[in-house]
Amino acid sequence: MFNKIHGCHLNGHKHMSTNQPILDFLDPDYVYFPLTNGNVTYLKLVDIGTKVLIGQQILLREGRFGHPICSSVSGTVSAIKKMWHSSGKMIEMLEITNDHQNLVCYSETNDGTLTRDIIIDKVKNAGIVGLGGAGFPTYVKYLPTQPVDYVIINAAECEPYLTCDYMSIMENSDKLIRGIHYIMTANNAKKGVIAIKKNKYEAIDILKEHLKGIDDISLYLLNDEYPAGWEKYIVEHVTKKSYTGLPREAGAVVNNVQTAIAVCEAVEMNKPLIERVVTVTGEGLKNPRNFRVKIGTKINDLIELCGGYVDDLKDAYFICGGPMTGRGMFFDELVITSNVGSVIVMPKAEAKKNPDCIGCGKCSENCPSFLTPTSIKQAYLSNNVAELNALNANKCVQCGLCSYVCPSRVEMTDYMAKAKEMLAKANATVKK
Repeated sequence: MFNKIHGCHLNGHKHMSTNQPILDFLDPDYVYFPLTNGNVTYLKLVDIGTKVLIGQQILLREGRFGHPICSSVSGTVSAIKKMWHSSGKMIEMLEITNDHQNLVCYSETNDGTLTRDIIIDKVKNAGIVGLGGAGFPTYVKYLPTQPVDYVIINAAECEPYLTCDYMSIMENSDKLIRGIHYIMTANNAKKGVIAIKKNKYEAIDILKEHLKGIDDISLYLLNDEYPAGWEKYIVEHVTKKSYTGLPREAGAVVNNVQTAIAVCEAVEMNKPLIERVVTVTGEGLKNPRNFRVKIGTKINDLIELCGGYVDDLKDAYFICGGPMTGRGMFFDELVITSNVGSVIVMPKAEAKKNPDCIGCGKCSENCPSFLTPTSIKQAYLSNNVAELNALNANKCVQCGLCSYVCPSRVEMTDYMAKAKEMLAKANATVKK
């Protein structure tokens, strides 16, 4: 059971972006939509010159996890350009020029009938994916028919700097709670649980106020430790059950805060996934804050609204995602896709040469998966696939803790990621 996890307290830096309300930036001049996502290529439903409306399907992921991607603005498909993606790669994207008329193609009326199948269809047709970073199609989680006891909302947001979920709770608790009820209906679940860190006092007070008289949704208070937001950690704490594959094995379905809010809007308004809240923060910005933006917005627009970079900024890290698990970018021309929840600008500290591992064992002591990173590193460097299998390298969740706690500043997480990749390729070859 992960109740025995050590965890690690991290300096949050969250105050930087929580002293102002979410700022709406919902009318950009241009938006961009990737034509590929990893190994997935989307079917193009529009051509250059096509007039589109807000909510119109413009791309389609086909196959087993099929779902549409909808335009977040009304206007004209104007080009296909190469833009920076959150994967760190420059890929082709569909450009839409905003006509600023905000014309929509969906109706906000409903007939009031909300069965399990209707809710699942609404979520699928809205193109909702997990907004916690994974980007997995949400409706797919609801399809299996095995019993579900709990719908769990992951509100931990345990990485430093990130506050988009916290601010979404502060400003949209009513939609969050209604969204949980719709997700419960879609999964025939009797209980809803919001898992949130116990130090988020103001958000907890707001949730308690909105939950008065609601008996089927409760709060589960997590310790202020990292990685308390890991899905497996939360599920095993809430359900008191372990599992090896998916949370449904423990009788649970897990969604992110913003995902549940998006479900609410899809069910009640037929609103597709066209917006999200994103944290733009870090010591390298003059005025960090949270923004509600149209999917496809360029991050440069938001940096400008933050007042730009601090005057004395020299070398800096430009991180897409959290500082523990995010990806460093080469340029600041990133596009906000559905899986981008934050951008952090951090001045670079003076570089220090990494000495050798001193064998202190801190990486093993703090690993939430109970792995031995130093041994996995050695097996990787020795190209020893059998040893990597024996050491369960594939169970690494790449949380970044091993690098964080290392007194020698060895980039252990990089070695863990490379070891996982080596093991996956070797095991795939064996299966063939």
